[in-house]
Amino acid sequence: MIKYRFATREDNQQLIELTASTGMTGETSLRIDRNPDFFKLLNKRGESKVLIALDENKIIGCLCVSLQQVYLAGQIVRLHYIGDFKVASSHRNKGIGLQLCNELANEIVPQGADLAFLNVAKGNSKPFTFFKNRPNIPDFDNIGVFKIHQFIGRRRRMPVSKFEIKKENVTEELITFLNSHYRNYELGPVITHKNLEATEIFTVRDKDHIIAAICLSDTMNIKQNVVLKLSLKFKMLLKLLNSFSGLFGYSKMPILNEPVRMLYIKYFAVDPTKKKLIKTLINLTRNIVYKKSYSFVSIGLHEKDPLHKSFNGMFKITFNSVGMLISIKDNRFLIESVMKGIPFEDYSLV
Repeated sequence: MIKYRFATREDNQQLIELTASTGMTGETSLRIDRNPDFFKLLNKRGESKVLIALDENKIIGCLCVSLQQVYLAGQIVRLHYIGDFKVASSHRNKGIGLQLCNELANEIVPQGADLAFLNVAKGNSKPFTFFKNRPNIPDFDNIGVFKIHQFIGRRRRMPVSKFEIKKENVTEELITFLNSHYRNYELGPVITHKNLEATEIFTVRDKDHIIAAICLSDTMNIKQNVVLKLSLKFKMLLKLLNSFSGLFGYSKMPILNEPVRMLYIKYFAVDPTKKKLIKTLINLTRNIVYKKSYSFVSIGLHEKDPLHKSFNGMFKITFNSVGMLISIKDNRFLIESVMKGIPFEDYSLV
């Protein structure tokens, strides 16, 4: 008989093993390992719970929810981030995934939960049935495609800029600058000191005022992206890049079934009148990646994000993910506000 309960720290090893045995299907097959601590990434997402399914004493499924504070229509609201939906291959097509969804819904709906967000890989046609058969609760809305750009590390240093780029600690000034930027996004994060823990921050100032900031996150010690399958086109591209990496001073590319060594651009804010700094800061991060012997620096942006235009002419490898959002209380104003605006998602936490 399958039983359901919330996970504790004692379940860590079994959750790591379950994660390693499953992956995300789509145009690219990806597995995200969570060595050595499954719960550490959840703690970075926010206040989190992990629901697990057990066959006897063996964990054969899990589903996580994390509570976050985000900007929506100019206000601060609560968002439930849903992730880590996994069922062991030996127990699929037995209703376990659906029951995990129902059990988690039984937990959050009576607490007054409204907004919930999840990612699905583009090309994954399996429907998500979180609220299936629940009366008066609408379906998830597709809020568009997020493009995850991978910029390759390079040896060549960035071009000279008239502005000096400095490494900076977390300050109230920095937090204010970042929040003033991300409040213009829908589902943009409400940034606190905690959000910036263990990040590497670089800023640009003009007359003592911050005009640009980029925050880098190295998550290799809490999650590892392992590519399981690539299209023939991508396989050939990576092989070609590796062949010429030494000649042109680029980072070595990853290989299948090995962790991809990468940094994430967690937050990136630039004064709209100083757009030339965008490429300068991206090139800085590429040089950092090369020096660390990593392959990529990655940033995830919604397809409507104006930052894309500044990346024109820059070589990058791009993967796609789809954002799904629901208002459990069927508040169409909130959903439409997100769909009309520019949504945000922090892919260092996915």
